[in-house]
Amino acid sequence: MDEKQHRIAFAFFLENWKFSKDSNEYLKANGEEVTPEEYRSEMKDAIFCPECSTPLSRAPENAEVFTNERTAHFRHRGAYKNINCSLRVSRATGLQYHSEEEARRAIQNENLVLIGGWTENPPEIRDGDDADLEFRQTQIVDPEGPMTEMPLGRHIGRTVLLPTRISSVLAICRNFDKNIHRAFYFPDSQYALHLRSILYDVTRLIDDELPERGNLYFGKIVGFSRLSHRNIIYLKVENFPELKIYTYPRFDERKKIDSESLGRVLLFYGTVSNKGEGIPRCMTKSWGQYSLLPEQYEKFLPWHRPN
Repeated sequence: MDEKQHRIAFAFFLENWKFSKDSNEYLKANGEEVTPEEYRSEMKDAIFCPECSTPLSRAPENAEVFTNERTAHFRHRGAYKNINCSLRVSRATGLQYHSEEEARRAIQNENLVLIGGWTENPPEIRDGDDADLEFRQTQIVDPEGPMTEMPLGRHIGRTVLLPTRISSVLAICRNFDKNIHRAFYFPDSQYALHLRSILYDVTRLIDDELPERGNLYFGKIVGFSRLSHRNIIYLKVENFPELKIYTYPRFDERKKIDSESLGRVLLFYGTVSNKGEGIPRCMTKSWGQYSLLPEQYEKFLPWHRPN
């Protein structure tokens, strides 16, 4: 199992809270979001799953890695295996929805998010809107978005038309701590997966194994340059001299991405190709394809650990 397969990005830590006795709403409103790296021994028996709220354990309890190089992670306790929880799944085989009603219920409960495509242009900004509008505006979530077709599951053999609610990576970055444990269905996806299983660290890219499908990538910005009609955002990689993300200046200006963004994390959806100049690159075409991730959420990302 590698980092990408660790489903639980963080646990809720709340002393004296008891599963099945106290309310889940109270846990989620008052619990501290703790990653495996932030876990302390005094938190034992007081950390809980962000989805099903059952008690969790950290493995290994004290070390950062196992002797076989597996990283520390949270896992469910066997005593609660009868409690249904999608975060208990250990392999990225896709989430199963056995009926259209079940899938619609998951959307209504905000456990499933569908994305049919990416919005081409940013929403309008009215006079008087402040600098933080991009992450607060309601326009990035459309409660009555267009319909998109989604397979019910890997082995179900049926597709259904369901409503989409968001059409920008910015909307994913907003409230990222809530989205990280939700299931997402992206354009060109085969089936829905938890966001943490979808996120692809660009340092994992290898020259002769570049994914053919589009992916939701993330990486740390190490450079920024302006061309006549395009900007280039350079991301940190390990197996190439550089990775170029081509963007449009007017979009970057709205997103506040420039030479001052070095060290920040960029999320982008697209296809990475090394055809032409031999350097991997992604040519973004729309406003909705990329966004900076707020810094407080970077710890929830499934960062790649080289062997």
